[in-house]
Amino acid sequence: MSLSIRWRLAAGIIVAFVITLAALFFTVHFALQRILTDDLDDGLTEDATLVLVQVAVASDINPQNQHLVDDIQRNASATEARTAFITILRDPQGNAVVWTRGVQEQNLALTPEELERVLAGDVLKRTVDLPGEKEWRVRTQRLTVGRNVAGGPNVVGVVQVARLTEPAVNPVNTLLGILIAEGIAAVVLTVGVALWLSRGAVKPLQRVIDVAAEIEASDLRRRIHAERQPEEVQKLADTFDAMLERLDSAFQEQGNVVMDVSHELRTPLTVLKGNLEVMLMEPDLGSELRAQYEMMSAEVSRLIRLTSNLLYMASAQAGREPERRPVELDIVCLEVVRQSRDLRPDVKLGLKHEDQVTVLGDRDQIRQMVLNLVENAVKYTPGGGEVALSLSRNGSYAELAVSDTGPGIPQDILPHIFQRFYRGNQRGVMGGTGLGLAIADRIARSHGGDIAVKSSVGKGSTFTVRLPLPTASDQDATHPAD
Repeated sequence: MSLSIRWRLAAGIIVAFVITLAALFFTVHFALQRILTDDLDDGLTEDATLVLVQVAVASDINPQNQHLVDDIQRNASATEARTAFITILRDPQGNAVVWTRGVQEQNLALTPEELERVLAGDVLKRTVDLPGEKEWRVRTQRLTVGRNVAGGPNVVGVVQVARLTEPAVNPVNTLLGILIAEGIAAVVLTVGVALWLSRGAVKPLQRVIDVAAEIEASDLRRRIHAERQPEEVQKLADTFDAMLERLDSAFQEQGNVVMDVSHELRTPLTVLKGNLEVMLMEPDLGSELRAQYEMMSAEVSRLIRLTSNLLYMASAQAGREPERRPVELDIVCLEVVRQSRDLRPDVKLGLKHEDQVTVLGDRDQIRQMVLNLVENAVKYTPGGGEVALSLSRNGSYAELAVSDTGPGIPQDILPHIFQRFYRGNQRGVMGGTGLGLAIADRIARSHGGDIAVKSSVGKGSTFTVRLPLPTASDQDATHPAD
């Protein structure tokens, strides 16, 4: 599921803030930790220099030098910053000779590789954990006194000095805790601000969407008329209004053309239909010629129905509302049955059940609706089949059912049969414009009713039209007092 622009904008702000905040936290944390560790190493360098001076005075390392370590420890304890301080003096073989009292020197023992590196002149800096859950920073370097016979430094041993890391770690941990707490509060605040900003940014666009969703193809007169909106939204609304203006003009021109052409076609087609019927009344007409005239009459009738459908679609798109006059449905059904019997002589068509029912509406449109349903049923019913009409009252509605014994409608086609220009030719019947059922459904809805369909593949289909019966107020409005 794709996220909306509002949530994408809010999520982008929040993610960008969180990433920036996390990068800032890590940068501050590591930078401060590095600075404090460097200060600690500088202090250890001073400690090691002090030890070197003391050993240089003694000129050697031996157990009798314990007083040197004790003196160094007393001097270190004289300042508060050096209360946690360790000194270990080792011989060139790495064995501890003297060390700060109470310290387990083996915990800071050197490996052969480390000893070799130190004696070669390297200075080792490392952080170790000693018993008592204390973390220490240790500096290890060689001790030299004067020069040896070869002229190089005279290495007399190794010195190790160490301090607790608490002075460097505690401030970092405290700062990290403060930053995390403030960061959580900042993220919560950012979420609220991001949602508020994204809502305000998308709100003008949402209005455009709402108005556009209300506009239908049959009514393009609505306009957005956005004013004092952000520049991008204003341009979108103006462009949309201009597009609607062009579409409205094009649809009106199209509707006018269809309506004019339909009107112009109805007169000559009606005349042609009348002439053909007169010619068919000639008793001396040959059988072959009569068959040709009958076929021509059927095609003219189909053209008249098509013209009527197009004329209705044009008038419906122009916003024409149906008239509200009493219409006797039983008589309309009888007329449709008589008119449609010639459509398919091999299909039996008749009235199954008929009540006397009167509704309010446009008689021509209701007749066209029934005719379209019957024509659709007859067209898709195979030879020898049956199409039946029934009319009855059901509560406050009149129900008109058109049933056939055709092959039925597949379930995947049913949701689309009332769409304009949809032809589901899955049943092997070609032809048609795909307007008949769409027009019937529209006429039913324009009269306050609806059309339902039930179909079983291989058994047939039943289209049921429900139209509301007139109430007392409707009858008074239709027949006002003199």
